[in-house]
Amino acid sequence: MAWIKRTFIALLVVFLLLAGAVAWLLAGLDINQYKPQLEKLAAKQGISLQLQGDIGWQLWPKLGLQLDDVTMAPLQLPKETLVRADKIAVGVALKPLLQRRVEAEEIVLVAPQIELSVDKEGRGNWELISEALEAKKKQPPKLEIPKETQEPAAQQVELSLDKLRIEKGLLSYSDARSGKAYKVENLSIIADNLVPGGEPGRLNANASVTGSDLRYPLKLKMDSTLALDEGLNGLRLQPLQLVLTSDNNAKATMHLRGYVRRDNGNQPWRVQMNLNASADPLRPWLELTGSEIVTRDSAALQKLSIEASIEGTEQKINLTPLQLQLDGTTFNGNAQLRNAEMPGLDLSLRGGAFNLDNYLPPADEKGGKQDEKTSGESTTKAPSTEATAQSVESTQTPTSAETLSAQQTEKKATTKAGTQQVSAEPLPLSDLRGFNANINLALDQLQAAGLQLDSPEILLTVDNGLYQLQKLSADLYGGQLNSNGQFNARAQTAEGQVRGGLVGVDIGKVQKALFPNEKVQVAGEASVNWDGQTKGKTSTDLQQNLRAAVNVSSKELSIAPFNLEKSMCQLFSYAENTPLPERNWPAQTDLQDVRATIAVKGDEVKVTEILAGIENIAMTGDGEVDLKKQDFDFALGLALVGESTSADGCTVKNKRWRNRPLPLRCKGDFDDVGPTTCKPDSRRLDDLVREELKYKAKKKYGDKVEEKVDELKEKLKNLFGR
Repeated sequence: MAWIKRTFIALLVVFLLLAGAVAWLLAGLDINQYKPQLEKLAAKQGISLQLQGDIGWQLWPKLGLQLDDVTMAPLQLPKETLVRADKIAVGVALKPLLQRRVEAEEIVLVAPQIELSVDKEGRGNWELISEALEAKKKQPPKLEIPKETQEPAAQQVELSLDKLRIEKGLLSYSDARSGKAYKVENLSIIADNLVPGGEPGRLNANASVTGSDLRYPLKLKMDSTLALDEGLNGLRLQPLQLVLTSDNNAKATMHLRGYVRRDNGNQPWRVQMNLNASADPLRPWLELTGSEIVTRDSAALQKLSIEASIEGTEQKINLTPLQLQLDGTTFNGNAQLRNAEMPGLDLSLRGGAFNLDNYLPPADEKGGKQDEKTSGESTTKAPSTEATAQSVESTQTPTSAETLSAQQTEKKATTKAGTQQVSAEPLPLSDLRGFNANINLALDQLQAAGLQLDSPEILLTVDNGLYQLQKLSADLYGGQLNSNGQFNARAQTAEGQVRGGLVGVDIGKVQKALFPNEKVQVAGEASVNWDGQTKGKTSTDLQQNLRAAVNVSSKELSIAPFNLEKSMCQLFSYAENTPLPERNWPAQTDLQDVRATIAVKGDEVKVTEILAGIENIAMTGDGEVDLKKQDFDFALGLALVGESTSADGCTVKNKRWRNRPLPLRCKGDFDDVGPTTCKPDSRRLDDLVREELKYKAKKKYGDKVEEKVDELKEKLKNLFGR
């Protein structure tokens, strides 16, 4: 066992010799002599560096330098601390140190605090430093190590960084303009092999993020394999994985693989990356940011993922191909981001079937009540001839129920008007300017507002506040939708125009999809053209200033629950005092060759002309619809062509009633539509009846009628002394 003892003694002697050599070296090298040079070196870069403590030596766990209480600030504002660290330890290589050279291998920052802020003018406190560094074109001067002898060769502190560690870091950010603030706390970073031009190293980071828009702390974990190019002109990620989690089960992941590189310091940076990111589940992220959205379908907004190939420079980034997936719908296409004097976006996406209704707020339960009310009224029987006469008289003097309904309608309209005035906030016109865009979106199928649109496509261009809808098209229930327009937000008052048409659409299917609970039901094929414009500073202004012309045409159209032929026969029955034919009157009217011209003025819709045919009846008329009060009033004229209204309708023997428009009035509230909504207009009908009676009297008595009338007038004058 003697050889073990001798070996141990030999190792002990070697260790003592090395320890003595290091002690002699450290005692002979005063590292604090570099403090003024370090501070001057920083000042030349626009940085106020303050080393409050001494620079000391660290012997464990690795030989190195230790700087205590270090602060950094812009040179122009030395009291505005940007970075503060309790301790900075710099591990040095032993061999160069034996040659009296300091070569840093490892840097450890303990409790660094970085304070970033933006003032009310939008200027960041770090910009003073970044501008100074940008202005410094040549390389920073090297730190010379003084020697005891006057050797001409200058030595320097070299950086060959094998490891970087940050412990208990804090990064804070505040914006005086928005009043928002964020903190990155408990920042921990471990990076190995950061030697430029060397082999790829590992990077691990952990942190907790809190802020104004975050209800819960957000935990961050990053793991990457990366490499630095020679001269720090490139960074390769092979790959980078970022995981974000929160206490409310929010989770998102991002994978990046590629590089950021430039040929030299005067060339722009080039990027080429493959991105794969997902948020699954997505709803906790909405809760985390305080933007919870209640949707009709609880399965909506559950997953969002992005896959893209990113390539370009800091001036222009291409995302080709680009794939987005929202829940079960996948969108494929490409995008381009431009960072020019006027930022821009080009986006082209095509997706499969997408149900927009699932993402809208829950439907109002009021519809269910309307269904019950409609069902009850659908069983109402048609009124008799006597009831018709009474209904004629009732048009002159409103009943108490009608008065109450009018009061309720007025109250409802007043409430709506008051709500609109309260919510009339100015349009964010300034936010709609300052960028350009070209957006092309297409789907195989879109479910929106209950409508099913096949092959919908939208093409929108934006030019610094001028939004031009180049194309809006879709196949809609057997018809074709095409529309275009523009919205100008460049001035203080916004202006908008829209024009287009809907050709050959099944109007019944459209109405059933949009208004399934409406009592007025329309069916048939129709075509609609529109041309409108508006202007204003608020959304209420845009609504009130809306002016539009709409033309509707249809070869065959049916409307329920009105039977206008029955109303026509009631007119003849009342005028000639004859009974109404007994037959089963269907609760609908079939119209032929319908044409209508509609003028929209704010909340008011005026139908300036209606032309249609009903069997042997020609219909003309006009009317108004008040969207605010939710009511309508139409004055129609029904003229009989021939002897009878239809094969089994009513017959009119008096030729004077033929080809003569008889007045019908359709008036009521949207919620109270029924078979009796359309009834004879007593005011105009009584004039026709008096005219007919006068005609009959004149025909029977001839000129004697005029004489009798003149005699009667004279007697009345004498009676009243006139």
